[in-house]
Amino acid sequence: MPFDFSYSGPEDRGKDSGAWQTDWSMIFRAVHGDEAPAAEAWDQLARRYWPAIYAYIRSSGRDIHQASDLTQAFVCDVMVRRQLLESADPTRGRFRTLLMTALKNYLVEQHRFATRRKRLPRDGRLLELDREGGPALQIPAEATPETAFSAQWGATLVRRVLEQVRAECQAQELGTHWQVFEARVVSPMMLGGAPEDYGLLVRRLGLRDAAQASNMMVTVKRRFARALFEAVSGTVGSPDEVDDELRALRRALERPG
Repeated sequence: MPFDFSYSGPEDRGKDSGAWQTDWSMIFRAVHGDEAPAAEAWDQLARRYWPAIYAYIRSSGRDIHQASDLTQAFVCDVMVRRQLLESADPTRGRFRTLLMTALKNYLVEQHRFATRRKRLPRDGRLLELDREGGPALQIPAEATPETAFSAQWGATLVRRVLEQVRAECQAQELGTHWQVFEARVVSPMMLGGAPEDYGLLVRRLGLRDAAQASNMMVTVKRRFARALFEAVSGTVGSPDEVDDELRALRRALERPG
């Protein structure tokens, strides 16, 4: 993955960084919030982890329909009815580790007591998770469920951060900056292939020269690194874990197989 996830530290954090909804803040609102905020937080958290849950189940040998049904069932049976969120504690490890362990145990149960009956969550609604789309990452057939989960979780997080940065650039009239960053970093990172040549970018976007294009790319790259740092910080229990988590994220995306 041709991108450096490193971040220089708190001095570069922008005033808007707090707008990011962290995993732990959403878990707290889902468990302790009033009815409407709790339901919203619960739905957001379920959608955030749906692609990784689906990837794990799909890589365990289930077909597309089985994986979709089991993803829905796990979210409703384990995350809601068995109150998995209530047992989440940032001092006892990452939430996704707890989630992956619960998912592994649930699939063992389903193997023993196979069922395809759909479950309903506490408010009687089925989460229409399929509308969020399928996995954002092509997982090799030989990948283990754990590897597939981690790779898909990482891809989902990175895509979410990219969308956040893109929206911020558009709002701050940095649309051309984003286009340069997209051509030089995002497309190669997410789709493969080589970055667009600076000379082509200068002509296509009407820029002064390659130096201007490079400076634009660096500006957005720093914003992305900062936003990714903030996002990852919200998934761990201690600031000391962030660097390790960023390294694990890079490994997961570089070697999904």
